[in-house]
Amino acid sequence: MNCFYKLFRNTNSAVCALVLFSLWFTSGLKGDAKKGEVPAEAWMSSLPSHLLISSLTIPGTHNSGALYEPLRGTAACQRLTIVQQLEAGVRFFDIRCRHESDQFAIYHGPVFQHLTYAQIEKTMAEFLRKHPNEVLIASIKQESSPRRNTRSFEDTIREYISEAKALYFTETTIPKLGEARGKIVLLRRFASENNLGIAATNWGHNGFYQGRQLFVQDRFELRDVKTKWELVERGLEHSIQSKNQGLLHLNFTSGYVKNVFGIPNIVTVSNEINQKLANYLAEKSRCRLGCVVTDFMTPKLSRYVFKLNFERNPK
Repeated sequence: MNCFYKLFRNTNSAVCALVLFSLWFTSGLKGDAKKGEVPAEAWMSSLPSHLLISSLTIPGTHNSGALYEPLRGTAACQRLTIVQQLEAGVRFFDIRCRHESDQFAIYHGPVFQHLTYAQIEKTMAEFLRKHPNEVLIASIKQESSPRRNTRSFEDTIREYISEAKALYFTETTIPKLGEARGKIVLLRRFASENNLGIAATNWGHNGFYQGRQLFVQDRFELRDVKTKWELVERGLEHSIQSKNQGLLHLNFTSGYVKNVFGIPNIVTVSNEINQKLANYLAEKSRCRLGCVVTDFMTPKLSRYVFKLNFERNPK
C-alpha cells in the first residue's frame, strides 16, 4: 500500500511538473510570437529606453488611412485598417487631414476616406493603453482645400492635443524611447507659430530632403519602377552608413506611374517595389534603416522591417 502511495505521489509530481512546464512554455507563445518571434504588437517593449527613435528600424505606412478609391489604383494606399497596422507592428503613420468645419477628416487628394482624425486618435490611444511601451509617430499634413473653418489648421490640431495631453509628445526634439513610450510623437508637416512638434515643413515635394533632424526620400511621381527602387535602395544605404544617430530617416517606397490615359496607378509600383523590399530586408541582419514607409503594408513585410532591431530574428 505504501509502495502504491509513493508511486502515485511521484506520478502526480511528474504530471504536475509537466503541466507547469507546458503552461510556462506556451505563455510565451502569444500572437505571432508562437515561433519564438518578437510579438508584432509589442516589439518596442524589449528595446532599451535610452535609444533614440531615430536609431531604430521602424515599419511605416504611406497615406495610412487611405483604403478607398473611385477607380482602382488611383487613391487607396493600404488594405489594413489603422488597428490592423498597429497590430502588425507599424509605428510610423502618414496622416492626411482635410480641415473642414474646424475638424480633421482623412483624405487622399480629393477622396474622402470615411475616417476622421478623432477616430484615428481614439484607436491609437486604445492601442497604447494596452501596449504602453510602444511609441507611435504621426506625420500630420494638410490635405485638399480647407472649408467652413473659423480657425487655423494649427489651432485645430492644438485642440485635439489639449484634450489628450498625456497622449502626445510635442517637443521639437527627437525623443528617446523612454521619453515617448505610450505616446504619439508629432511630426509636423504644417506651419506652426509656436514650434509644435518635430518640424518637417521644409520637406519638399517629390524628392529628397535633408535637414538637421530629418532625411527624407519621397520621390513619388515616377516614369518607371526601376528608378524608384534605385532611390529606395539609396535611401536605405544612407540610413545604414549614417553615423548621426539623431537623424531620423524617412524612406518612402510609395509612388505611382501614369497609364496610357495619364491616370496615376499606385498598384503598379507597390506590387514590384514591395517584393524587392522584402527580398532586400530578408538578406539583412541587425541594422538601422529609420522609418521604411510603404503602400499596402502587410504583417509579413512589417516583420521584415522591425526584426532588424534585434540580434536574432527568424525570417
